[in-house]
Amino acid sequence: MHLHQISGGLACGGSELLGTMIVEIENDETPEIASLPIFPLPSAVLFPGIILPLHVDEPCYCKLVADALEHDGVLAVAMIMPESDVEPPPLYDVAGAGQIIHAEKLAGGDYNVLIQGLDRVRLLEELPACGSYRRFRAEIIPKPSDDDTNRARDQLARLESCVMNLVASVAESDVELAEVLRSTPDPLQLAEFLSATVVQDIGTQQELLATLDLRVRLSKLIDVLVEVLGRVTSIPTASTTLN
Repeated sequence: MHLHQISGGLACGGSELLGTMIVEIENDETPEIASLPIFPLPSAVLFPGIILPLHVDEPCYCKLVADALEHDGVLAVAMIMPESDVEPPPLYDVAGAGQIIHAEKLAGGDYNVLIQGLDRVRLLEELPACGSYRRFRAEIIPKPSDDDTNRARDQLARLESCVMNLVASVAESDVELAEVLRSTPDPLQLAEFLSATVVQDIGTQQELLATLDLRVRLSKLIDVLVEVLGRVTSIPTASTTLN
């Protein structure tokens, strides 16, 4: 599969989430998904709340999209581990499950789709092949609880400070980003947005997706934001250059 940028997202050649697909495990609070279709990509991570645009042209994944649309539109985007010659390629075990919220079928059978991330999931077991694409038994990773959020209040305060500094730094150079940062009241959703947009390294994005301890995840994100702020504030502006 080959990736190229489109409309601020990635295009690929090649609970609230799962409704009837959820199977509750007895004496276990974690809901399990009996059969989750997987869209493997080498350079894309789907975070909860983030919309990922994809152009799908490989027949097996066009079939995946068509099948998903016949049901509830649910699938997972899982990142392929790099530098592997094994077929099928191994996947990171934490992936982003989402739902197709828009699909356009093109004349040649390709699709343009928008996938909205809903939950982190852990891929538990690959199921025997029964079609042209891969399926896994998976479990939904619970969202942070109120207790998790309370324990992370110091990290959330640091994140808020970083965001305020970032807004001030990009207010003129990236008005759209500044407006989004100002208009996202939920700090946890803001963290997901920053992970998907400000963090440029795809390996770091996958690490943030897979880090389940909220305090650790926010601390890693803050470290990246501090680096970004250092680069942004060191770039001369037009006014300082003229002086």
